[in-house]
Amino acid sequence: MNEKNILENIYRMLDGELNAAEQEELKLYLGEHPEAAILMKQCEKVKDQFGKSGNSEVVPDLKSEILGRINWEQYKTKNIMEPKFSISFWQQPVFRMSFIFITGVFIGFLIFSFLKTDLSLSSKTKEAVKGTFAGSNTFENMKVADNLLYEGSLAKAVCNVRYTADIVEIDLNLSSSQAVNTILEFDNKNFTVLNIRNVNVNKQSTLFTAVNYVHINNTGDNKYIIQLSNSNKLSNDIAFKIMQDGQPLYQNKITINKSNN
Repeated sequence: MNEKNILENIYRMLDGELNAAEQEELKLYLGEHPEAAILMKQCEKVKDQFGKSGNSEVVPDLKSEILGRINWEQYKTKNIMEPKFSISFWQQPVFRMSFIFITGVFIGFLIFSFLKTDLSLSSKTKEAVKGTFAGSNTFENMKVADNLLYEGSLAKAVCNVRYTADIVEIDLNLSSSQAVNTILEFDNKNFTVLNIRNVNVNKQSTLFTAVNYVHINNTGDNKYIIQLSNSNKLSNDIAFKIMQDGQPLYQNKITINKSNN
């Protein structure tokens, strides 16, 4: 029912013009709509007031009189604000891309901090390198740590290691017909990777470092010069391994700062 039909039925109800079915329908509607029930009560009050006044004059327009006394404000439908949708600041594309970029830089910095290898030489280290095979022809003046030689069916290796009070230099020659892994492991409290020179390396071989090891994936004939800082004067070992598919082919160790030297 719309408002016009409701009013018409209320007036007819008060005037006794509704049949039983229409009265039942109106009562059911009033029970489900409190606003219409209030309107019905107000109409009944207005009718009662006219009945109690004893005025026998016939009101020319009873409907207009009743409508004029009803407070229509309480029956007006409140305007419902249309929902406004706004994109959250966190969901804006510009912010999301910026956030992803900054997060990527931050994560990259963390990874670099954990796995970094300082390949640049400090002023002190540069002075130390001047007395090495890489910096001059005075490699013979360094102390000998060890000379490792391995020759197997899958790989060959010659590893000459010398050191001073500041630096350890490893002259490494590798040869393998198949891919093998060569690993130098050490305690980062005693040694730090300073510099690695790929003297003669093919495109099939790769090398990467961390704070406590140098890992070479070797295929073919390659030559490297690896320089480590010698952080203390105590005797310390560097592990040397050659592996293939996780199985060791050769294992040995190199002792730096030997007591008899």
